[in-house]
Amino acid sequence: MPFIAPIIGAVGAAIGAVGSFVGSLGIVGQALLGIGASVLSSVIQKETAGKAEKQPGGVQFERQYGGDVPRQVACGLVGIAGHDTYVNTFGPANGILQQIYTLSDFPCHGLSRVAINGKWVTLGPVGEDGMRKVTSGEYADLIRVQFVDGTQTAALAGLVNSANPSDRWTANHIGAGVAYVYIALAFTEPLTNFPDFFFEFYGARFYDWRKDSTVGGSGGHRWGNYATYEFTENPVVIEYNYRRGIAWNGDMFCGMAMPAADLPLAKWTAAANICDETTDYGTRYRCSIMLDCTAMHGENITSLQLSCGAKKVDAVDGSWPLVGHDQAVVATITDDDLIVGVRGRWTARRSMSDLVNRVYGTFPNPDNLWSPADYELQGGGALVVLDRRDRDVPLDFPMVRVPGQAAQLARIYLEENRYEATGDEVWRPRFQVLEPGDWIRRIGRTHGDRIYQITGLSLASHDADGPRNVSVSLQEVDGAIYDGITAPPIVVPMPPGAPVLLNEVQDFDLAPVTVLGDDGRLLPAIRASWASITDVTVAYVDLQYWPTAQPTSVFTKRVPATETITVLAEGVVRATEYTVRTRLVTQPPRVTVWSAGETVTTTAIPDTEIDVYLANIKGDAYDALRRMREDLTANVQRMDMFVRDTSVGLGRQVTSTSVATRLGKANATAIQSVQSSVQDLGDQVLAMAEIIDAVNASIESINGTLAGQASAMTALTARVTASEGGINALAASTTTLSATVGDLSASGLLRIEARAGSGDVSARLVVLMRATTGSVWREVGTIWETGFTGGNPALPFARIANYADQFVIISPIDDGRLPPFVVDTGLGQVIITEALIKRLMVNNFTLTGAGSKLLITSNPARIRATS
Repeated sequence: MPFIAPIIGAVGAAIGAVGSFVGSLGIVGQALLGIGASVLSSVIQKETAGKAEKQPGGVQFERQYGGDVPRQVACGLVGIAGHDTYVNTFGPANGILQQIYTLSDFPCHGLSRVAINGKWVTLGPVGEDGMRKVTSGEYADLIRVQFVDGTQTAALAGLVNSANPSDRWTANHIGAGVAYVYIALAFTEPLTNFPDFFFEFYGARFYDWRKDSTVGGSGGHRWGNYATYEFTENPVVIEYNYRRGIAWNGDMFCGMAMPAADLPLAKWTAAANICDETTDYGTRYRCSIMLDCTAMHGENITSLQLSCGAKKVDAVDGSWPLVGHDQAVVATITDDDLIVGVRGRWTARRSMSDLVNRVYGTFPNPDNLWSPADYELQGGGALVVLDRRDRDVPLDFPMVRVPGQAAQLARIYLEENRYEATGDEVWRPRFQVLEPGDWIRRIGRTHGDRIYQITGLSLASHDADGPRNVSVSLQEVDGAIYDGITAPPIVVPMPPGAPVLLNEVQDFDLAPVTVLGDDGRLLPAIRASWASITDVTVAYVDLQYWPTAQPTSVFTKRVPATETITVLAEGVVRATEYTVRTRLVTQPPRVTVWSAGETVTTTAIPDTEIDVYLANIKGDAYDALRRMREDLTANVQRMDMFVRDTSVGLGRQVTSTSVATRLGKANATAIQSVQSSVQDLGDQVLAMAEIIDAVNASIESINGTLAGQASAMTALTARVTASEGGINALAASTTTLSATVGDLSASGLLRIEARAGSGDVSARLVVLMRATTGSVWREVGTIWETGFTGGNPALPFARIANYADQFVIISPIDDGRLPPFVVDTGLGQVIITEALIKRLMVNNFTLTGAGSKLLITSNPARIRATS
């Protein structure tokens, strides 16, 4: 038997050396927010430019040789021929052959199957020496296999003891962090060809923050502690680890080394949970990939996101993926929300060269030794007729091993291409709370009524407001894009006997989310999801939820059984623990019970909502004061007519001011009523009663000119209206005072009103005063109001708004001290003489300015300004 020389030398060059490569996507950290481009558009561009490139995937058929092989990390279930790293023979007549095939440069979970010469073989149990014997095929009982997972801390004894010569494999050849397969082949006659091996194995274990109780998850995972990691096929979990950086023994050799602060966990959790949802083809999104540690980061990330229909978002506050899935519309935009004078861009159709009507391609099929197989063709038929020509685009998924998943992804990318409208617009500042990836509804004269995804968002300056407006880029989307992801329940013929029926939803999961309300405020909500329901008797899922501390405040929602996700928003408040439970509703009816409640704590809404909300309050206050100003002016003019029509001072007092109205028989009465009427206008009924009491006094000079006058008037109004929109009732009392001497005048208005009906339920007190000299006048006012927005008890409001140049709080005791609190809108200042804060989460701090200083102390806890 001739000596069989090693294919390459010692394994040190391949698995002993450790390199490092850290880079960047190139756009993280820029001020402009953006989102990934269309997949099919990118494929078309690369085809046109002749730059088609191989994507990282989960299968490698070509065996690698030599020392110049890129380092790679196996993720998910993969199949590769391996890197032929070491060959050795020993024993009588060199009759035993040893081989090493490197699988991954990072520890892996375990070996799944081995194929020899294109056929899967059976492996026996693990022996005392750690090896498994091949028990089937032409090499049965001749070959033994050992999987080394990469966590080893010592060289493999069988290789050290059998090295020929002895320095070919020593105790220093540990291969720390490297997963490989050791093959031992015993033969009795010369080999003409080496056996051809192919390995299917489970790749890396990774950190999953959802299982880390120190960052809000549940479990023992800890970043940097590999012993706590678990095997995963979740592409979002893999991408998160890649972005944080993949290291062994403190050496980061693969990944991006991004800080954890740049990867917002709430967004990553939402994406990872979607990937783990159950569909009729199994887990929604799985990934099989060999990450290339020397490739551009964009190549690895693009392949990961291609496996889950995701787009990458790179924003100033971090990066995250948006996984392919239907989303809720978070805002409605109309033409009134545009900045006047700023021209936008809107395109209704794609170029015909960019429009696709058929998508086809392959995926690696593990059932056929990982050979490429065709997934189901997507498109064709009606789309080809509509376009009047074929436009086929090949789209392979080398990182997807499930045919159903590959077909659904192809369908998603095809449907995205068929929603063609795009646009660029500038919106009002209150939409700064939106984010890239959000879905909005756009209604306009040009656009019609469509759903769009925000693909770019930045601040813009187009008028005197400064850089407060929002410049957005839009891409048309629709929930129909993802309709095929979860197939309807499969009706399985019932076997004889009693069928097994569901008693409650499976894999029930809750997550806190944030939605955008119609008034521009961010609102907390709860995302509830569960596994697809295959019980054909289930028609609906009822959900009940309530604040855990208030079990009597229960809200209920019903969801069709075909849905697996719903958002609970009604009655949900921020930073509060809620209990949620479910019950199945069946047809025909059968007895079902409520599940045990599960809890979730809603999101603490960030402070960014306050600016938008205060802006709304300011607008409401200005509108109310404007209306009261008009009432004051009209009433003063009315009193002036009373005085002019009276030749002598006239005084009148009314002691009864009761007003009553009734809608039931459409009549109205009022004590001392000046006006009482009922009108039937077909689709509207109006009932009104009004009392006006006035006291007027005037003094005329001898020459007949008006030297001075004083007037007081009280108006009581009660009104009930009924129309197609509902019934509205209003009761109001308005008192107006006016005093005039020459061109000097003073006037005041006090109004109390209560309203209820199809709109808000509210009570309001308005005090408005005005002083005038000639044509110069000044006003001051206050508004107190409380009620429920839209009559919804979950949306209460109670506020006081003051309209003044200065707002001062003073003590009723004059002890010579300065007012403790002053707001001066003219100076744009809030002046606090001294502040005593019961709880202050800072250490001692001093800020010195011109002639004064600000002292912040923790013991005692206070903020004090001194000169």
